[in-house]
Order: sequence, then C-alpha cells, then structure tokens
Amino acid sequence: MNKVLLKQLIRAVCFIAVLTILLFAVSVMLEPKDNTNESGVTHTVLYGFLSEPENTIDIAVIGNSDAGNGFSPLELWNKYGYTSYVCAEGWQTVPQGYSMLKKFYNCQKPRIVILETDGFFGSYNPLKAAAYITEPTRGGLMSIINYHNRWKTAKPEELFKKPRYTYHCFSKGQWLNNDVKGYTGGEYMKKCKEKEKLPTEARRALDFFVKRCRENGAELLLTELPQSSWSYKKHNAVKAYADKNRIPFLDLNINRESFSFDWKTDTRDGGVHLNNRGAKKATLFLGEYLKNNYSIPDRRQDKNFKRWNDDFTEYSKSAET
Repeated sequence: MNKVLLKQLIRAVCFIAVLTILLFAVSVMLEPKDNTNESGVTHTVLYGFLSEPENTIDIAVIGNSDAGNGFSPLELWNKYGYTSYVCAEGWQTVPQGYSMLKKFYNCQKPRIVILETDGFFGSYNPLKAAAYITEPTRGGLMSIINYHNRWKTAKPEELFKKPRYTYHCFSKGQWLNNDVKGYTGGEYMKKCKEKEKLPTEARRALDFFVKRCRENGAELLLTELPQSSWSYKKHNAVKAYADKNRIPFLDLNINRESFSFDWKTDTRDGGVHLNNRGAKKATLFLGEYLKNNYSIPDRRQDKNFKRWNDDFTEYSKSAET
C-alpha cells in the first residue's frame, strides 16, 4: 500500500472513530434522565422498572402487547410472593426485546427471564435489528432516533446530570384493561408437523438473548400466552428452537381447559389480547409452573417488599378481577 492510500485510510478510520464518539456522547446527553413523561419518556409503564430498588425483581417478562396485556405481576405476587416486571412494547421484535433485556440488567438481576414468543414472527428490518442488537446499554443510535427532538426542550443542566428515576408503576408493567369482547372464531390450534419460518433476524437476536441470560446466571423460559392468531406451525417452530438450545417452552394455547380459560370472557378485543380476567388465569397457571420447576423466593413476609402489598391494593382497585 502506498503512502497516499495509507494516509487516506488513517484519516477515514480517525473520522469514523471521532464520529462514533460524538454520536455516543450526544445520545447519552439526549437520553431522559428520569422515567417520567415530563422528562421525555413516552412509555412510562415500560420503563417503570428503572425506579424499582436495585436487584429486587426476580422475574423479567419481555415481549409485545400480548405480554403487556396477558401477564399480571401483582397476581403472581399475591399468590406466590414472586417479584416480576413486564417490559412490553406494541409490536416488539426479538432485537427490541434483547435491547430491553440489556437495559433491565443495568439495575436488576433476574433469576428467570420469560420471553413471550408472538413477536418472533413477522417482517423484520435488518438494519434496525442490527442497531438494537449492537446498541450499548446507555446511548447508541436508537437513543438518537428515539429522543432526537429532546434538544428543543432539554435544559443544559439536564444533559450532563446523572439519571434519577422517580416514576413508580404500581401494575409492574401490566396494561390493565377490563373490557370484554369474546373470540367467536373456531379452534386455531390444529395439530400438524409443519413449521412456520423463523426470520433470520429473530433467530440471530434469540441467540444473543440466550447467551446474555446464561452469562448472567438467569434461566430463560419461552412462553406463548393465549392468542387466537397463534398456530401449531408457529408452536412447532419455537419448540424446535427451544429443544435445540435446551430451553423450556410453555405454550398456553395448548390445553387451555387446564386453567379454565374461556375465549368468551377472557379477551378484550375478540381474541387478540387478554383482559385482566384472562391475564389472571394465565399468570396463575404460569405461576404454578414456576413454583414446580424453579427456585424463586417468596418475599411476601420480607419487610423490604412492603410496597408490593400497597401496589397489590392499588392494582385490585383497577383490575376488578
């Protein structure tokens, strides 16, 4: 390589390095320093775990709106004394879920990570998937994209201060909804041997997800909550991945009668999402599985977790289950 080309290469590398540092610095500055609406966070329920006392959440639940509607941390607390939080986003993909897992590990060290599997399927943007997988736990390209408008409202002193999270989510991430609109379609879980195609981006992100859990000593559980658009082909695809990677997979669409699930009363929108009644049934069934297969502490008598009882009281007023 001649000297001219070498100089050009060095300049290019230096430019990229400086640009990367600047982007990281800007992204960290623009990130909200609190988890409230006023600070710039639009999904306060999603990020409510940030204000929970450090290393007090034993179960992290990650997934799309199925998880947000269908898993009830306070029912799990009341029956078993397990602490859990739902990190759910609408249309959440596996790369997004992996990004959320990394954020969760910033302040919590869950014993169990439950990944809801409905988001495995669908269309994926390869560049977006790669950005979510590679972004650091603070800052990164996605922070600039998500919070690029904050420069208009952020005060100079906000940009450099240490984060302090104050928003408390009494539902622990659950999206509460008491509406009832039954599912009137036929049986959707028709047994077959065919498998749905698992997108490459989803499989790659899953590999990272599995690795991160094992590196942190957490046991990963794949779970599918009742969902009328689910199918046996999707079940088979997830089961094949789970078996290959020695991960348990619990599909609550199979043998729904074992926990008295009723599509007439337990969905809020015709079979797409569960309501509070359906979430309670699914969660308590899942709780029994957790009790029989894992070692999770019952923290109901621990005075350091008294606020969970207060949150359950508040939840009971809203859930009306």
